[in-house]
Amino acid sequence: MTAERYTAVFTGLLSLKKPGEYPYLSMSGDPLASGGGSPHRGRPPYGRIGYEISFEDLPEDCRQLVLNAYRDLWGLQDAEVSA
Repeated sequence: MTAERYTAVFTGLLSLKKPGEYPYLSMSGDPLASGGGSPHRGRPPYGRIGYEISFEDLPEDCRQLVLNAYRDLWGLQDAEVSA
């Protein structure tokens, strides 16, 4: 069990979400060592989210997991994107 240090909330016009619910990814500071992030669908844990940071301020492993989750959500698995 690892502490979830980062939460990425995916907003937008996804047809997969219900009103007020969003896909989100919870990650530790070293997500690859802890088995990756935990994808969720529903109401993000806003009460536990501290403050917003920019994508560039995430650790590299977290950025890669967020990009992979984003590609999966939007069906962009074959797209080349650099972080």
